[in-house]
Amino acid sequence: MEDKTGQVDILKTIEQEMDSDIHPFLKKILDNIKPIGWAVGGIIAAVAVYSGVTSYQEAQRAKAVSQLGSIIIQADPATRVQRLEEFAKTAPADLRVAAQLELAKNHMDAKDHDKAASAWQAVGASGVADMRVIAGLGEAKSQMMKGDHAKAVDLLTALKQNASDEYLPMISSSLAFAAEKAGRADVALAEYEALKAKGDSNTAYLDYKISTLKAKSQS
Repeated sequence: MEDKTGQVDILKTIEQEMDSDIHPFLKKILDNIKPIGWAVGGIIAAVAVYSGVTSYQEAQRAKAVSQLGSIIIQADPATRVQRLEEFAKTAPADLRVAAQLELAKNHMDAKDHDKAASAWQAVGASGVADMRVIAGLGEAKSQMMKGDHAKAVDLLTALKQNASDEYLPMISSSLAFAAEKAGRADVALAEYEALKAKGDSNTAYLDYKISTLKAKSQS
């Protein structure tokens, strides 16, 4: 249930143009860290070496988390972005996605949509569970903020192909909006109808959009 809540929080963040804090996702990453096993000659030696290495790794990770925290509260946006980019290159793999999420937020706040899209692509490539869909929604949002709704339609159409059912309503909603803005009335109509078929609570709004799009196609 905690993971599901974290995912919903991030999805709400994307939908609100990254206005809220997404740092709780860092906890989810840290909670899923897997220890590294070491094989050595004797049992006593193995335990000793493993304990020493684990302690070192924990100390390094704690140092990296502290470093990321100090970067996030950096007042100057340009300095914050520069330090985040450096951190994302050298940080432990399990913390890089947190840095990329923060970079995406900063670039979107600064209306640097191309860099925001790149940051979302890096998040999607992280391999973290469910990040592919969340990152795809973020990248599409960046393209829409840039005004490239046609690109957003392409991204969302591809994203929808292998998305799980829980994400389909949000993808369809974003795709319908982008398609309508891009002049793709056929795609927009199909997505609004799909939302209605799934029992979306905004029935009146969906009926209005569907009837409006059908009227335009017949005129």
